[in-house]
Amino acid sequence: MRREMNRFGKRIAAWLALAVLVVALAACGTNTEPSDTVQQATNATNESNHEQGAKAGEGKAADTRTVTDDLQREVDIPTAPERVIVSDFSSEVLAAGVSPIAVGNNDQKIIYTQSLLKAADTIGDPPSVEKILELQPDLILMSTVMQQIYPEIMEQIEKIAPLAYISFEQDPVYDIFPKIADWVGKPEEAKRWIAEYEQEAQAAREQVKEALGEQTVSIFRIEKGRLRIYVNRNFAGYMLYRGLKAHPPAAVADEIAKSEFASAVEISLEKLHDYAADHMFLIVRDTADDQGAYEEIQKSALWKSLPAVQKGQIHLLDTDKYYGSDIATIRETMKEAAAMLTE
Repeated sequence: MRREMNRFGKRIAAWLALAVLVVALAACGTNTEPSDTVQQATNATNESNHEQGAKAGEGKAADTRTVTDDLQREVDIPTAPERVIVSDFSSEVLAAGVSPIAVGNNDQKIIYTQSLLKAADTIGDPPSVEKILELQPDLILMSTVMQQIYPEIMEQIEKIAPLAYISFEQDPVYDIFPKIADWVGKPEEAKRWIAEYEQEAQAAREQVKEALGEQTVSIFRIEKGRLRIYVNRNFAGYMLYRGLKAHPPAAVADEIAKSEFASAVEISLEKLHDYAADHMFLIVRDTADDQGAYEEIQKSALWKSLPAVQKGQIHLLDTDKYYGSDIATIRETMKEAAAMLTE
């Protein structure tokens, strides 16, 4: 009964806050910066929630717990959050069995989870304080990058609901995912998912090892005016070198050793031979500029001299599918890449 009364009180508080928000939006028009009136709406919500929490007494304390986020902040979060907003970690939240009510722009691009996010709103980039206030979340999960590039906006968002920050500079499968699953009250789901992932990864590794032996694999991205080698995080780096445990060329191994969770390193065309491998994954967006750059490289004597080119072991990747560094992308692209390498 106490919880039902508490929820009813929160609904009243939410409606009152939204009423103030309507006035706020009318006053600030299309201005993307948080206004004083929006701040008043946020304060009204917080005050109402505080009053309801005070009435709930010990019941409220039992429904929250304190965690330490990746900015070393202690944050009181719900033990079983129901309305979760995430900036970059929707795959992890979904895998834990929770459907986020809103996500960041990049997460809407993840091919493997798009069908599961049809009902989710988008918070924008920079994130919209007004949108988040309107959605009335009970937990917000943001990357530490958001705090670095939008500190003032994040200060406003922190006043709406409990906000915990997560750093990309850690293992996405064994660090980020278990942490998020725990914060949304589903730690066992992470253990189950990881166990299944490890079975798939082991099977794929054995296939690749049998097919390639000690042959090396690397990943490049060709853009107009830029050539990059991917190392150990997004655009297939993690799934290749940690999931499949493929052998990188020595130059790539050196880059990984320098920064465990680096994303990519830009190189000159003259150094391409140093980073090339027996098998080369290649990312080229379907744009005139990037396709033109690829065609020019293909005409060069350096390109034609590469062993992977001569042996027909160049594997073109679908840019959209390999875009993310989330666990859904890691798991699915790992299986696809293994099939490419063992054909």
